[in-house]
Amino acid sequence: MIGAAARPAAPRRRRRAAVRLALTLSLGLTALACDGRPAPPVHGGGPDPDPLEPLRRFEAARRAEADFSRAPSSDRLFGPDPIALRPVDPLGRPAAPGAPALLSPLRGRDALVLLDASLRELSRAPAPASPTGVAVMPTGEVFASGEASPSLFRYAVRGASLEPAGRIELAGLHGVRDLAAGPEGLLYALDERAGTLVTLRPGHAGADGRVEVERWDEPIGAGPFRVVRLAHHLIVDCLLDHTLVVLPVGADGRLLPGGAARVRHDGPIWSFDALETVGAGGGLLLAAGGVEDHPLDRTGGSFGYIDSFVFLYRVAAGARPEVTRLSTVNVSELGVLTPKAIALSAIPGSSGVRVMATGYGGDRRAELLFRATDAGLGSAPEVSTRPLAPGVAAMAALGGGAFAYANPLLDAWLLDAGDGAVVKQPVRDGEDARSDEIRIGEALFFTSLMAPWNKADGPLSRFTCETCHFEGYVDGRTHHTGRGDVRATTKPLLGLFNNRPHFSRALDPDLTAVADNEFRVAGALSGHDPWFSISSEGAPWLADLGLVDGGRDARSPEALRRALMGFLMAFSHRANPAALGRTSFTPLERDGARVFRDRCARCHAPVLRSDDPGSAAPFERWEALVFAPEGAIVWGRAGYEKTGVVPYVHEEGARVPSLRRLYKKRPYFTNGSAKTLREVLERARFEDTGGRAAGDQRGAAAAAAPGAFFHDGAPAGEGLVALDAGAIEALLAFLDLL
Repeated sequence: MIGAAARPAAPRRRRRAAVRLALTLSLGLTALACDGRPAPPVHGGGPDPDPLEPLRRFEAARRAEADFSRAPSSDRLFGPDPIALRPVDPLGRPAAPGAPALLSPLRGRDALVLLDASLRELSRAPAPASPTGVAVMPTGEVFASGEASPSLFRYAVRGASLEPAGRIELAGLHGVRDLAAGPEGLLYALDERAGTLVTLRPGHAGADGRVEVERWDEPIGAGPFRVVRLAHHLIVDCLLDHTLVVLPVGADGRLLPGGAARVRHDGPIWSFDALETVGAGGGLLLAAGGVEDHPLDRTGGSFGYIDSFVFLYRVAAGARPEVTRLSTVNVSELGVLTPKAIALSAIPGSSGVRVMATGYGGDRRAELLFRATDAGLGSAPEVSTRPLAPGVAAMAALGGGAFAYANPLLDAWLLDAGDGAVVKQPVRDGEDARSDEIRIGEALFFTSLMAPWNKADGPLSRFTCETCHFEGYVDGRTHHTGRGDVRATTKPLLGLFNNRPHFSRALDPDLTAVADNEFRVAGALSGHDPWFSISSEGAPWLADLGLVDGGRDARSPEALRRALMGFLMAFSHRANPAALGRTSFTPLERDGARVFRDRCARCHAPVLRSDDPGSAAPFERWEALVFAPEGAIVWGRAGYEKTGVVPYVHEEGARVPSLRRLYKKRPYFTNGSAKTLREVLERARFEDTGGRAAGDQRGAAAAAAPGAFFHDGAPAGEGLVALDAGAIEALLAFLDLL
């Protein structure tokens, strides 16, 4: 069951009052800053016990024993994470019983798995680091990509065995997020970091196993992370641009000039599927799953207009293709949250289509039937739903109405026979040492478990932390905060444990405050007390995680907060692909480190704990710490600064942010006005003191104080200077490693 739990009366009244008054609330775990703070204790007849004190003791003990220089990255910590599914047959035909049917990369184990149609593991082979993409060529050759590797691994399926068969080395890339194959034998790879589409024509393999390729690179957009090839089109999902790019391809598989169509939303698109109309000159139907196409609205005291939706589009072909939205369906109302996997198919014997939508954050699967009418497809589909455990990241049709799902939250594959029965097939894994506490904390973060009573009604929304923090990072939005004219970008939620105080405006002192505030903020307008317990009676899918026993083992409010804190403590940044396998700076990177030391490090301090200046690493240790897998330096500092990025989120400015994994956080600056790091550096102005920046002040408004540094809006006529071209190039090389 999920219900209110007993707690000291005054603190409960305090939280209910906070909900009733609809205080200006924080963006909390769904964007930039926690503005809301607990109200002062209400005293009556004696001091009230602080229900959060045990959590503060827990946090203090964990911090005291933590070695932040060796805190492991979370690449492998959260289980094997089956992240994708791809049919073995290039044409997607159903496999015979017991024969190879599906390929699935294990993102947390650097492995590619071969499965039969019952989801039994037949074979496993090494894959590129952090594998996320799989493609099957017309010949049956298999290629896999990894977001932390510049190599594409090639395999051959022989019987029930998956055998390595060479590799493609992609110079100039740090990783490939997704991969697709065309019938002409071309591969399409996405460089998420650079925003590039790479088209490849593989050739012969040499004696060393390296496969020769022809290669064409072109910019595609910010954060490309999904790619699908159809007969006459290539479709790319650019997460941070909130755009689906539909590109026509020629008879040789190469992209045709012109004719690109773009579907743009106000918020991220997490999934899509498409069907082409008949003929090379035809267009296509496109189904997409994403956040509500509406600006995030916080003026009502909560997070408004961030429900999950399924959209149906028609894209007409031609030199200037026309995009028409046919339907919008609020699937949050149906229990489908953050739909990361969608399947679009024709309804046999009709001109209608079927959309199957699954939610990573919700516990339902929705089927939407769009029937043909005299005017075309109807905009109001027939809707049916049924239970499905949250955590689905990918799906594949198996024929006869059956589906397979890849579920990183459960670390399992799910077999849906189409008759309502769903069978879980856990990944064989002996390395997962996570506690139940961390597992339920992960569920609180990625599902609606933190706010189970939220409604999808007008601005009111059902959402999860990932609605604004895809995989814990960002959504590319710059939204209105509800405070005056202040707009703010989303910040990553990885690496919080050694980066306190938390959030740019509120400066929450510890994770205890963060966790308690998040329960309150997430369900602020639900009308329910945020101090509640959870058992599998109210959320039966929790039994799939092994977290509760038949509804009898309820998790208390304190235990839930402790679980969220434990997860956030372990939710560290993934290893930086630019630094993997390396031990030393290049000359350009070393120059950049020196420029950073002299111009940037006073604010973006090289500390292992952002609130402890004594944890600063001396310059001679930077190299070793940067190239260690943990990449542990925070490159941030507690306290506010004013550097000209206005309007300020607080009267004293904004908290100095961490610079870890900058390539995963765009746009830049608190107000989102810089689209690239180069733009950030080109805007910088400072007082040139002939070396390291001097002084302890920052320009607050119109004039430059001694030693001033401005990120933006520097006053004219103050003798401030800009970074020269050489310093910018060196800094870009250094920042790429952080």
